[in-house]
Amino acid sequence: MRSRLLAGGVLVLSAAVAWLAVLVTVAARVLQGVIVLSIVYVSYLAWEGWRTIRRARSAAAGEDGEPLDRPWVTVVVPARDEAPVIADVLRDLAAQDYADASGPRFDIVVIDDGSSDETAAMAERAATALGDRFHLVRRDPNGGARTKGAALRHAHAALRGEVIAVLDADSRLEPDYLARAIRAWRRDPGAAALQTRRTELNRHRGWLPAAQDEEQLMDLASQCGRWATDGTAEVRGTGMFLRREVLERIGGWHPSHITEDLEVSTRLANAGERVTLAPEAVLREEAVETLGGLWQQRMRWAEGSMRRLIDLGPGLLANGRLPLQRRLDFLVFMTEFLVPPLFVSTIVASMLTVVLPRHADWTVPVTLFIGYGAGTFLLAAAGLAATGERGWRVVGRAVRGSLFLSHWLVVVPIALLKIAFAAPTTEFTRTPRSPHRAP
Repeated sequence: MRSRLLAGGVLVLSAAVAWLAVLVTVAARVLQGVIVLSIVYVSYLAWEGWRTIRRARSAAAGEDGEPLDRPWVTVVVPARDEAPVIADVLRDLAAQDYADASGPRFDIVVIDDGSSDETAAMAERAATALGDRFHLVRRDPNGGARTKGAALRHAHAALRGEVIAVLDADSRLEPDYLARAIRAWRRDPGAAALQTRRTELNRHRGWLPAAQDEEQLMDLASQCGRWATDGTAEVRGTGMFLRREVLERIGGWHPSHITEDLEVSTRLANAGERVTLAPEAVLREEAVETLGGLWQQRMRWAEGSMRRLIDLGPGLLANGRLPLQRRLDFLVFMTEFLVPPLFVSTIVASMLTVVLPRHADWTVPVTLFIGYGAGTFLLAAAGLAATGERGWRVVGRAVRGSLFLSHWLVVVPIALLKIAFAAPTTEFTRTPRSPHRAP
């Protein structure tokens, strides 16, 4: 009920602010001033993100081959009906050079989450070279919540590592992936978690996958900027590494949340813990290639993200034990989700004013759209430039990424309506795999 009321409250507040802004000049200028300030702040984040990525990549080039502390890492791969891809990620993991004089320092746990295909058999065949460093955990399809968090919680007792790494089944890795991730942790050894860089292995298969690759670079720049300014950087659903002791201390994985990564990020932040970044450790994954698959994925992300903000955000903002900068960073992050419903509301309000003597100020929705696009463009350009893109390709790719990100202006309001009036989503839905999987 609380989620319904707060989601409805956001929609009502957006409608009220929109109506005021399109009819009252002073209100319009105040809102536009706030938008300008937000662009300045995003520019600062983009700058810090660019610097952080470049420094990390430069440092990594000189650190390869240096002595490395090697805590035992358990790599967990939740898999439901992943027979077409599970063998690839296991072969990549078997080839990892993360070892010391005594041998490899990692093991692998695949969670067969009630698959109806040959996922388990394919995994066992592909993992023969791993010997006793491979473990298959089966979960009954009727064994409770059908979420990724529930699968991770189910398998937790089988994990032995000091560090828990979570990978999606479609991940592809270079042999030095684990070593680079752990080495990157030395830049912030007190951090409780680490997120690696994600790229789209099928980005050359059309506009949609390519735009998602730019989205990943935008997110990388944003997260690196938030880390550099002592904000509340977050882990993502794949390529995330967590210290086992800290994960257990905050209560482990919660089975009811459909975006377990965002939910655990917020609980880490509320406990005073930090997430650091490893831009030099690159994981390749599959981008969605169809509009239907993209819509399904984005609706789940939007609903899950806003539910965790509603459930956990107020407590984090009220936590006086946290540094003020982290609470302010989280507050700014929360306000990003106000822009889409406000944008839609200003358009609706402007259209309704055609029957009134006073016409709407259409510069308000235009400013919201431009402001949102400018912010995403700056972050995408920062990520592209920091990872080696040059010249006009930075501009072209950043424009494409920014246009692609505008879909959130529609997805977020619809997700808010769903939270307010429909039953919550309780099942994780796997992203459709491409029939033309890249090597």
